Amino acid sequence: MKLANLVFSTHAKIDVLRTIYFAGDGISGRKISLLGEINPRSCQLALQELEALNIIYKNGNRRKHSFFLNREHPLYRELLKPIFEGERRLYREMAGKIKEGLSPQQNDSLVSIWSFSSKEKNGGGVGIILLFGMDIPPRELASVERKAGEEIKGLMNTPVKVKAFTLKDIKEDAGFRDFIRGAVIRVLFGERPEDIARDLGITRGPLHYFLSKSLYVS
Repeated sequence: MKLANLVFSTHAKIDVLRTIYFAGDGISGRKISLLGEINPRSCQLALQELEALNIIYKNGNRRKHSFFLNREHPLYRELLKPIFEGERRLYREMAGKIKEGLSPQQNDSLVSIWSFSSKEKNGGGVGIILLFGMDIPPRELASVERKAGEEIKGLMNTPVKVKAFTLKDIKEDAGFRDFIRGAVIRVLFGERPEDIARDLGITRGPLHYFLSKSLYVS
């Protein structure tokens, strides 16, 4: 029996389990599909297969229910938790490396570090957003982006797309939506997008939608 294949045989299964792990128990299938960036039908099938294995279970009635991880399951204890905690450590290390490359003034101004999976025609990659609270000259932002990209590439041995924004840039949507292309944001450090949207008074529209869904993974 290939035990790991039971839970890691498809991307949808992995994404479902990761989403419940980081988002927390008691999450709906619709939200799992949204936050995990999973096709709804693939998400439904993955949930059914994982529930049949008793690795997840659901509470609620037929029309409305939420999913939970079975933390007593041996595969959770021996496989899932170590892998996702390893991911969490790497996320934290990634954020730490970025912060090490910033000046004291830039660190003081740093509001958040977010990551996402960029949707490229060639298969995609890692995208990193650095969010600062004060206006920083474009030349300085470009330098920050370059240094952060080098730090992450050195750590993960993979190229990354890095973009630095200020709160003003977010509020005015100065290239922000184009950069993330609708992807779900993962919070590596600092403030959540939902809180940023509230503080900036962004309560509706496409920009609010993009800032209203995220996973805190560090």
